[in-house]
Amino acid sequence: MNPDLLVELAVDLVVSYVTGNDIVLGRRRWAARDVALMLEALDIYLLRCSNPDGREYVMTVEWDWRKNRRVDPELSCIGVDLNRNLDILWAVTEGQTSCNPCSNNYVGSSAFSEPESRNVKHLLDSHRVVTFADVHSYSELVLYPWSHAPTQTTDISQRFTSLPSGTCLPIADPSYQEYMPARDRQRFQAVSARIVEAIADARGRRYSPQPGFELYPTTGTHRDHGYSRHVSDADADKVYGFGIETGPWAGSSKDSFRPAGPAPIKREAESGLLALISESICAIELIGSRVLESDDEVTPLRRIRDELLVTTPAGREWIALYERVQTSLLEPVLADQSLTAPAATLLRAASKALTDDEAVLDRDTSIQVLGFLRNLHEHAPFADTRAGSSRLNIRFGVAVVTARYTSWYTCRLRRVRRTGAKLLVNVPPAGLEPAACGLGNRDRRSMALADVR
Repeated sequence: MNPDLLVELAVDLVVSYVTGNDIVLGRRRWAARDVALMLEALDIYLLRCSNPDGREYVMTVEWDWRKNRRVDPELSCIGVDLNRNLDILWAVTEGQTSCNPCSNNYVGSSAFSEPESRNVKHLLDSHRVVTFADVHSYSELVLYPWSHAPTQTTDISQRFTSLPSGTCLPIADPSYQEYMPARDRQRFQAVSARIVEAIADARGRRYSPQPGFELYPTTGTHRDHGYSRHVSDADADKVYGFGIETGPWAGSSKDSFRPAGPAPIKREAESGLLALISESICAIELIGSRVLESDDEVTPLRRIRDELLVTTPAGREWIALYERVQTSLLEPVLADQSLTAPAATLLRAASKALTDDEAVLDRDTSIQVLGFLRNLHEHAPFADTRAGSSRLNIRFGVAVVTARYTSWYTCRLRRVRRTGAKLLVNVPPAGLEPAACGLGNRDRRSMALADVR
């Protein structure tokens, strides 16, 4: 079912782009302009089936076969569980993970021992992938890291890189909790919620978003490998890894894995995947790639997001608001030169200010920003987006707009070398209250969708 789902997703994307028709999935309609934006903003890699031998065996011999068809002459049993064969705490036997070759969850002889697992690794090594989705059946779940332990956001010393792997034993400390930056957990939760809503929009089924550990503990999974790469290798890109367990319990395991009428499940799952694709777009990067001279002009904006805004609840709330409305606002910005040109001008000004220790966001620039936001508000295509653009206007920290007055703020941005970016607020003009301001995301982004059952 899921390999067919990914083929149908590819067909729908191309047909919509070529014909200009919307994608309709049950009760959820994806506008052709949004589909075009996805394809123009991202490289999308679809790995239809990473375990073809295993799938063939499932279809012809044993319906509940989980592993690949690896034959090891030194072992009495066949196959390796590919979703236990990656290097994130490989062979640490938490929960449903086993070093027994006859187990359905056998980890293999070493991390990446299987060509199918190495194919996924090669995809992530060879491209700048920012989002990865691993499509499974069943349970109606949207999963994200971590899978080997509960997640915490306060003790950075608790990293999987400090734990032994290959032990064929569980984690020694049963109270161990894996660190994740608060910003990353917020993004996993926010994006998962949007996937859940898009699935529900299709036919009313509501999937549950949760860390993989809450389903059952395990190690060596694809979604955790994707996200863990930047932790174990400072030169690797951060990949937000998700897992989608498609379809409900249907009375028996066989009927749940192989439902008699899979079309509604495929439609709702495709809607969820389209939401994930949409959430992988970064508006600032896309505008920057089209109108700015180089990616270097976007780098300071990323730094403000990744080194300043993420460190406080208010900053993370600002990021969440921005990410919630950015995709819907992109279409009018890119389509209307009256918006594109000032957006580029303001991006350049922000980038320059963030590389100048003495830069000040002055009144003239503030007026430009406010004018741009007002214009954007008028062009926003939907009511919820207009509401979002209004909130952006208020929260930006350049101006607070009410029914009666406009108050101007001056914000001082100062870059502190070696320690990242710091935001200092000037004493405001007489009679006005202080406010903070900031902005920020990371060449062309891409995402990968894979069925690895």
